[in-house]
Amino acid sequence: MTNIPTDLLRTFVTIKDLGGFTSAGDLLGRSQPAISLQIKKLEEVLDTKIFLRGSSLELTEDGEYLYESARQILEINDQVIAKVRGDNISGKVRLGIPNDFELAFLPKALRNLSRVYPNIVVEVDCEISKVILQRYQKGHYDIALAMERVKESEDRDPRDYRLENLEWVYNDSCLIDVYDEPILLIAYPQGCVYRSIMEEALQGQQHPFRFMYTSTSLLGIFSAVEEGLGITAMATSVIPENLKHVSSASSLPELERVCIGLYYKERELNVASRHVLDFLRSGLANI
Repeated sequence: MTNIPTDLLRTFVTIKDLGGFTSAGDLLGRSQPAISLQIKKLEEVLDTKIFLRGSSLELTEDGEYLYESARQILEINDQVIAKVRGDNISGKVRLGIPNDFELAFLPKALRNLSRVYPNIVVEVDCEISKVILQRYQKGHYDIALAMERVKESEDRDPRDYRLENLEWVYNDSCLIDVYDEPILLIAYPQGCVYRSIMEEALQGQQHPFRFMYTSTSLLGIFSAVEEGLGITAMATSVIPENLKHVSSASSLPELERVCIGLYYKERELNVASRHVLDFLRSGLANI
C-alpha cells in the first residue's frame, strides 16, 4: 500500500496558500530547489501532475482534489500530535480583533483550538482596528489582529498577515448609480480604515457624499445596508453572501487594498499564547 508522507503534503499546501515556491521555502526553511524536489516526489508517489505547467500556480483537477484532502489530513495530523503532547496545557490569552474579522474566522479557529487545548481560555475584545492597536501598545492584549493600509514592504512573517481587496457593498443598485446626488455612506466611526479609504476615494473622484449611518456594531452596519440606507466598503472575505458587492462602478472609484495582520511580542508569548497564535495564523490563511 502506498503512503503519502505528510511533509510532502505540508509543502504542497504551503505553496498553494502562500502563492509560490520561494515563499513556501522561506516559511518551511528549505531552498527553492528542495521545495521543487518535494513536489516532484509527491507527483511521483501519486503518479499524476498537480500543478499546470507554466508561469502560474494553477492546479490540475487532481491537484485541486489533493489540496482539499491534504488540508484535512494535515489538520487531523496536527490535532493528534497536539492532543497527545499538550493536553495539560492551560492558560488565559487576551486577544483584540476587529468586529468584522471576528465573524469571518474567529469562531472556527477557536473551536478547533478548544478541541485540542480545552484548558486554554481566550478573552476576546472587539473594536475598530485603531482602538485595537492603541490598546495593544498599552499592553491590554497578548495578541492583536488589526487592519491597516498596505505598506510598501512587509518584513514580518508571511503567516502573520494577508492582503485583502476592498469592495463596495450595497443592497439596492440605485444607490451606486448616482451621479449628481451625494453617495450615501454607512460606516464605522472616525478612525476606521474602511471609512478613511471610502472618503479619500470619493474625494479624489470629486464625487459628493454624506454619511447616513455610523455604528461601532458590525451587525448594525449590515442591517443598515440591508435596509437600503446607503452603501459601505468591506474586505472581500468578510462580505455576507446576501449582500451585493463590486470593486468599482461607473459612479464609484476603485478602492485600495488593506492589510489584516497579527501583532504580538515574541519574547512575551507563553506556551498557551503560542498555540493560540498558531491557530489564528491558520484561520487567517483559510478565511
